[in-house]
Amino acid sequence: MLVREFQRLVDAVLPPKAAMYGDAIGLQIASKHSTVARVLVCLDVTEEVVREAIDTTCDTILTFHPLIFSPLDRLDRSDRVSRCVSDCIAADISVISVHTSYDALPQGTNHILATKLGLSPLTPLVPNDGIAGGMGLLASCAFTYSELLERVSDVCGGPVRHCPSEKADVRWVAIVAGSGMPFFNDAVRLEADVFITADVKYHAFHAARGVIGLMDPGHFEMEQFVPIGLIELLSPTMPSVLFVESTVMTNPVQYSTSQMQKTKTFSSYPQGSHGTADQSLGTTNGRGRAVR
Repeated sequence: MLVREFQRLVDAVLPPKAAMYGDAIGLQIASKHSTVARVLVCLDVTEEVVREAIDTTCDTILTFHPLIFSPLDRLDRSDRVSRCVSDCIAADISVISVHTSYDALPQGTNHILATKLGLSPLTPLVPNDGIAGGMGLLASCAFTYSELLERVSDVCGGPVRHCPSEKADVRWVAIVAGSGMPFFNDAVRLEADVFITADVKYHAFHAARGVIGLMDPGHFEMEQFVPIGLIELLSPTMPSVLFVESTVMTNPVQYSTSQMQKTKTFSSYPQGSHGTADQSLGTTNGRGRAVR
């Protein structure tokens, strides 16, 4: 299969017009031989992922996050993106990104996370115009706030920064995996009890107090299930292509705590005075699987 045909089939399942305006999706690097037989599917393209593609004889990398977000004015190996681009060109490997076209899919990023959390997906926070799906997700919930917080930590595999909801029982949950704070007002407008997203700034937690519960389990942690989701979505449409899930851990964020902190909450306030921050630490392990 030629890479342009592969891209056409991907676009048929994940329409580019569903993606956020200006997103860097689609073909980013075209190999010289332009054929697709073995595809490595990953969340991010790193030098280790490129090496994995070479070692597993994959001719194409299908990545969730774009490798090239902004135009490159030069290839300089002192820069991570330039090194990855150079290595892909040298190894004759194509790179294709799907990003928010998969986020917007009704069964995409947010749907996967909501299902793993035991929530019932209902509707996008911001529906697409003229096409199914949209950005974010509103889901129904049958847990208390504490139960939901524990599930988020367990499923995402790490500590959760949060600002508690004023409601003990949670009925509606808004989810935007990744950097979703631009959709904060949409979550409030739809009267969600809790908003789960990542990359939340300190003052955003202040803004949420008394308005909506806010949980931030981490960017990678919310999106880690995307590669296998993509494989399960695309492999039935291309039986001649072997899709391989990357086993490389691409999360650049690490967590550390002292022995003393392990026995305490992460809040500097005494429990009960300004809310609690009962968080747990965990790790997320890479997984690998090939699906034809």
